[in-house]
Amino acid sequence: MGRVIAAVFSIALLVVAIYLFAVAFQAAAGLQAWVFFGGIVLMCLSFALPIHVFSKR
Repeated sequence: MGRVIAAVFSIALLVVAIYLFAVAFQAAAGLQAWVFFGGIVLMCLSFALPIHVFSKR
């Protein structure tokens, strides 16, 4: 059951990261880089989470 929750949470992080990439272009001039960087961080977490959870036996 833990793997299913991790997979769903990972997909949710991926969707939010893609949303942040899109929102970054409409954000205020001082926030664009931070919002885009937040998307990058969430994208990395969405790929790292299943790698670490599914690698355990």
